[in-house]
Amino acid sequence: MRNEIAKVSSSFNPSYWRTVYKEKRFPDEYWNALSSSGLFGMLIEKRCGGLEKTPLDLTLAVMETAEKYAGLGSYLFLSGALVSTFFSKHGTEKQKEELLPKLAKGQVKISIALTEESSGFDSSSIQTFAKKSPKGGFEIKGSKTFVNNVDRADYLLLFARTTPLKDSEKKSMGVTMFLVDANNPAIHPRRLEKIGWNFINNFSMEIDELNAPEESIVGEMDRAWYNAVESFNLDRIMTSASLIGTGRLALTQASEYASKRNVFGKPIGSNQGVQFPMADAVAQLLSAEAMTLKSASIATNGGNYMNEANYSLQCSETAATSATERAMQTLGGHGYYEEYDVARYWIDVRAHKVHPISEELLLATIAERSLRLPKSY
Repeated sequence: MRNEIAKVSSSFNPSYWRTVYKEKRFPDEYWNALSSSGLFGMLIEKRCGGLEKTPLDLTLAVMETAEKYAGLGSYLFLSGALVSTFFSKHGTEKQKEELLPKLAKGQVKISIALTEESSGFDSSSIQTFAKKSPKGGFEIKGSKTFVNNVDRADYLLLFARTTPLKDSEKKSMGVTMFLVDANNPAIHPRRLEKIGWNFINNFSMEIDELNAPEESIVGEMDRAWYNAVESFNLDRIMTSASLIGTGRLALTQASEYASKRNVFGKPIGSNQGVQFPMADAVAQLLSAEAMTLKSASIATNGGNYMNEANYSLQCSETAATSATERAMQTLGGHGYYEEYDVARYWIDVRAHKVHPISEELLLATIAERSLRLPKSY
């Protein structure tokens, strides 16, 4: 499996990704190669056209994909595989039959519409509301932001409140997932300009009286957060794997440069001032990898891995930040040139200080659960 992944991913070298970023376009060739290999179906059962692999298998695959030259472009791989878990675990039989075989082959793209400008990371406070329609089904009205690939998506997995917040027994209750057509005329997307992650487009959107039938519900009514939390925790593990692979990619390129770049009559890589920080970054990445593989192993064996997923993400964010920062410094002025790639890794990794969860909220969660300190949010 890893050999196949390496073969697919390494055929798209840094110059390919450089072009994708420069043109700010979706990497169709890369997506099609992953689709043809069936790798999007890693977590999907064989009876539904998938490979029926484990979270540990996917973690290793994402890490390999990032290191063999995709960097944070490996997000497409992990998101394509992870979105299937919403339907594998909570979809109706009809949804599974219709969507899982297509998801496994990369023939359908589904974007997640959860975050709102007013609620931010407090997803239980979303205001987009789905009210019962006298004609049947629901009428959804509200707004979303930070929705990836709306221009490429076939469907949105849309989170909307179905019970008013004031009437919910718990703040996390009363939210439902709906599968809706991404091209529905009731959805009005607006592209958001950003400085990195140029392989995908990001959107905010207004939703104006979108009609959703009862059968579009994914999972249980009013319990979307409980249904989705496992997939979101898996996302933290896979994001960790992506960050680790990207950090290694940056250090590999920095090491090659340091071995060839001669200043004052010798390679700059022979200087301890260059060696030691890079070696420290390697050690940080190895530690993050150990924590991430532990998390993935617990998930594979059916255990509760929520805390470990948080530790993994914190470790990998720190390690990848250190690795890309060190790679930039090793290349000196060349680090800012597009042809040397490390600036791209550096910018993309920086986004993970706030995605999929902010560093501060992640640390607050760890402090509460591991140190038994009072909740701060």
